[in-house]
Amino acid sequence: MTDATGVDVAYEPVGIGLNVHETPAVEGRVKWLDSPDEVLDFVEEEDDVTDVVVIVRGGTTTFLTPALTAGICGIVTLQGAPESHLGIVSREYGIPCVMSVAFDKGVRTSRGEVVPADGTRIRLDSTTRPKATVSVEIGAPVSDEPVAEAGPGMTPEQLAQIQLLLEKFGGEVPHGAEGDAIMRSRLNTKVLELTDESVGQPLTVTEVNDILTYLTWNEWDALAARATEGESGLIPRQEYEALGILNSWFRHPGWLSVIEAKVGAEGVADLGAVAQREIGTKVNLLHAWAALTAPFFGRGIAVEMGLHDEHRGAADLLPSATTVRRIYQGIWGEGGMFTSMRDYHAPLLNDQWLDRFAADRIPLADADARSAFQKFNASAELLGFLHHFDNRLGLGDSGPYPLPDGGFVVVRDLFVNEPAFEWSELSGDLPYSITMAMAFKPDSGLEVKVTDLSTMFTEPTNYLQHLAGVSVYTRQHWDTPATEVQALSVADMAEMRQRVESASAALYRHIAGMDHREKVLAGAKVYTAGFMLPFARAAGVYDELVAEHGLFEVHPEAAAVYDRIVSGVATEMIPRLFLTGSWGVPVPEQG
Repeated sequence: MTDATGVDVAYEPVGIGLNVHETPAVEGRVKWLDSPDEVLDFVEEEDDVTDVVVIVRGGTTTFLTPALTAGICGIVTLQGAPESHLGIVSREYGIPCVMSVAFDKGVRTSRGEVVPADGTRIRLDSTTRPKATVSVEIGAPVSDEPVAEAGPGMTPEQLAQIQLLLEKFGGEVPHGAEGDAIMRSRLNTKVLELTDESVGQPLTVTEVNDILTYLTWNEWDALAARATEGESGLIPRQEYEALGILNSWFRHPGWLSVIEAKVGAEGVADLGAVAQREIGTKVNLLHAWAALTAPFFGRGIAVEMGLHDEHRGAADLLPSATTVRRIYQGIWGEGGMFTSMRDYHAPLLNDQWLDRFAADRIPLADADARSAFQKFNASAELLGFLHHFDNRLGLGDSGPYPLPDGGFVVVRDLFVNEPAFEWSELSGDLPYSITMAMAFKPDSGLEVKVTDLSTMFTEPTNYLQHLAGVSVYTRQHWDTPATEVQALSVADMAEMRQRVESASAALYRHIAGMDHREKVLAGAKVYTAGFMLPFARAAGVYDELVAEHGLFEVHPEAAAVYDRIVSGVATEMIPRLFLTGSWGVPVPEQG
């Protein structure tokens, strides 16, 4: 076969990995990127990156931000899974991406990993899923350098156990509808069934423990694959996650108490109903799920680290869980509390919005219009991730919403200019949020799943080819009335994409220039405060939480264990707690 210049190239397979989405096979020159400086140098020094397949260690999105916007032709990772953040964004860009590849031969990285040598030709055979083959040109350099001693590593038995935990929760309960049915059968109450009558009732210990029991599986169901995502060369996410979630345990119950004291039980439910009335709002399933889960998980971390036993503060979980359940009541009305109880469907918005989307829809039959939308969607989603320190708080999907012709709509909110974070100045005059209502053809054959983390996945994964049209809007500020959102044309999207990519470039450099502690504290702020922001704003208590309740401050007890968390504890603890559900420490009756 021939390369892009017409030269014959013979390839041999050197690795198999997980294919993110079905794409035509792609060939390009190899470039190994190991640090943010290398990513920046690569983009600045290469005249044309469209013939380059980059290889990176981890499956995190934001590390590759400049390379993604520059237009690389393929991605290979040594760690990670298709559900990881890099997998999600590579899908939006349409860039072939193969993850968790163990190469048979090549040259050594600084850590002794085996990768193809820079400049050699590589081919990604990514036309099918779940696996893809990676091949390199015959005769590529091979190192005979001995592998550095890496310690004992894991035994085959340990690796098998991890694989089982990825496939079944606790080695027993599977993903999906079957797992949901099993977990619900283990509950003692009907607490996960929302009714109008139940919204005013405080939760009991038994009911809170039922929520906790289900949540341990529910989080695993959504995030187990991400536990293999690996490290980011840009943002120490597992470390800030550990600190931020621990901080949520010490902070969230008090903040939720302030919110409910301000608006009352019915008022809390009305806060949740914002998800039905508005687009471009962070009052969504992800933020409700995080507000519910984070204190439980943070408490599990505190017990795991020996900061206190299961009795400390346990009574605070009852009213805080009650408050968040009322938010869910407002989001859904009646029925199951989680999308995993609703066949992973989340049609939240009322019908008036569907009428608006239909009136503003832009057909995508024209190739230029389709390309302009795809590039805009991908670049805005990438900035949403980067702006929120490589987590999903910058993204919110809902749907599918059935259409009269048999098609459906999925609505995506992307948050690219959050004023609560000081680095929002780098987003300039970009709007607070961008909303995309994506209409799909009746005969698409797509199976759509929206998780409780407000993230859409489809089978087959290359869903963009089935788009029939889009309606795109901006909301300038978080409190801009929903009636004043602005519809964008194809030309508007192309113009705004340039500003979005400029903001991403500036923010990437800003984060790369931060020291390790600054990054961990910033990420912890995004987690702890970010989970609660939309509800504090909607209740009118944002200023009070800032002035009197430490909205953007690390609680002294969490701050006291910072050094332990960053010493290696987080990188071992967070994946283990995800996979085993051992963070779910039951609430004692005497609590």
